[in-house]
Amino acid sequence: MRLPSLAIAVVLVAAAPAPAQTPVETARGLLKQYQEDPTRIDRARDLLEAAVARGAGSDVPTLLALTRAWFLYAEERAKTPDARITAYERARDLAKRATELAPKDADAHLWYAITLGSWSHAKGLLHSALALRNLRREVDVVLALDPNNIEAHIMAGSIARELPVLLGGDRRESEDHFKTAQRLDPRLTGVRIELAQLYINMGRYAEARRELLSVLNEKAPTDRPRWTLKEVPRARQMLESIRDKS
Repeated sequence: MRLPSLAIAVVLVAAAPAPAQTPVETARGLLKQYQEDPTRIDRARDLLEAAVARGAGSDVPTLLALTRAWFLYAEERAKTPDARITAYERARDLAKRATELAPKDADAHLWYAITLGSWSHAKGLLHSALALRNLRREVDVVLALDPNNIEAHIMAGSIARELPVLLGGDRRESEDHFKTAQRLDPRLTGVRIELAQLYINMGRYAEARRELLSVLNEKAPTDRPRWTLKEVPRARQMLESIRDKS
């Protein structure tokens, strides 16, 4: 008599509907392989904007997922400079709101730093010393909250590379941050590009080539969409720019 009961239980479990995904979970799924269909970025953004409009505007995971969607829209989908700036600005404001709601959340501060830097760059402000110092302050907050934050180390390395020495720029510090990021995630190809740029700035062309070739030869990049759409083309362009330099 127990076998039929067990069979009925199995059927009932199999027939039970799977738990509905949250908007954040659905958006993350859409963005996982967005290089295969960039319109997934638009769908993720619209889904999360709808969630915010329904009352999720104080939910930090939703705000950060929407920040990422707007950032990717600016990077991959915006057709004009003005549209790109508007998208970065929306992403920046969302991330800023997340830092206000969760001042000890390293990811919130990281995304605020990323979007602030991207917006500043699009506006032509990033090379000003004041903008770089403000950005560095935010990156320092991330590293204080999470000393092993890979993206924060990459940003800190980039800032130390770009700032003039008199204003705190330090190529040794820059290299140390990039090397730390590499140690924490050896397959994150973006850091190799940034390190290669440092080596180019320093005239260390053989080391730059080594990093750029490793980007092209990576078989399992941590961020495959960005590797496919951004980093492989950039690595090839940078290799070409130093082809005759020794």
